[in-house]
Formats: sequence, C-alpha cells, structure tokens
Amino acid sequence: MTAQWRPAIADDAPRIATLARAELGDYGEAAELYAERIALARDGCWVLVDDAGTITGHCISHPWVRRTPPAMHILLGTLPPNPGCWYLHDVVVTPEGRGQKAVERLLPILAAVAANHGIDTLALIAVGGADAYWSKQGFVATPGDADGFGAGALYMERPAR
Repeated sequence: MTAQWRPAIADDAPRIATLARAELGDYGEAAELYAERIALARDGCWVLVDDAGTITGHCISHPWVRRTPPAMHILLGTLPPNPGCWYLHDVVVTPEGRGQKAVERLLPILAAVAANHGIDTLALIAVGGADAYWSKQGFVATPGDADGFGAGALYMERPAR
C-alpha cells in the first residue's frame, strides 16, 4: 500500500529531526525548531507514514516573506503579518518512501493550504542539485536570498495551483 500524508503533530518533531539529520545532514534541524514550525503553521506540516506507522517523509512549510527565506537553525518566534509566499522549509522522503510520487501528491495539498491563507506562491530553497527535481514540479529559479544554504543553493518559486 502507498504511504499516506497526515498532518504532523508536536510529538512527531523528534522523529522529524532524526529523519532530517539522516537525509539532509547539516541541513537537518533540531526537534525544537520543527516543533515550533508545527505550532506556528500546523496546516503546512505533514508526515508521510507507511502501513506500519513509520514516518518515511515529512514536509515543514509555513507562510513567509517572498525572496527572503528564514535562516537555518533559527526559531521564528512568530510568522510575518503579510506573507507573500508559502515557504517549503523542508521536504524529505526516505529511500523507502520514494517511488510513490509522494511529493507530487503533497504539492496540491500545500497549494490548497496556501490558497486558504490567501497566498498564491509556493517557494523553497533547492540544495544539493535538487533544483532539477523541483523544476519538474513547476518551480523556477527566481532572484531571492539563498545565502547561508551552501554552494549552488537556489531560491525557487511556483504559482500555488
């Protein structure tokens, strides 16, 4: 059976952090940061769960200011009052969860969440050559701040459809 996305809860934060460190290395963040993002924007935070209940992926996303993504490893405290994009902070799928079009199934969910907040743009930072994958999902490299995200990092956006 195909793994399914479900809303993340605060108790998922330690498992999300462990998964992020395993899959993203230094890009993975602390459990406290993920717990904060879940508390601030629960409707933008999801986990991919297999039949055994194991988390095989996650998405942490929230409203933010276009072209100025938040710095890594820093708590937000609050969300901006006038966000211009729905920012995909982390999207991770383990090797075991891949091949099921999990992200392709997630993007319409995030687009609907963004639309519910009156936001018409999805944004992310592509690292480690992931821009090729995100381009296939409709994201386009756009002028924006990718400093602090490593060599070759690109700020990317797409319309929330």
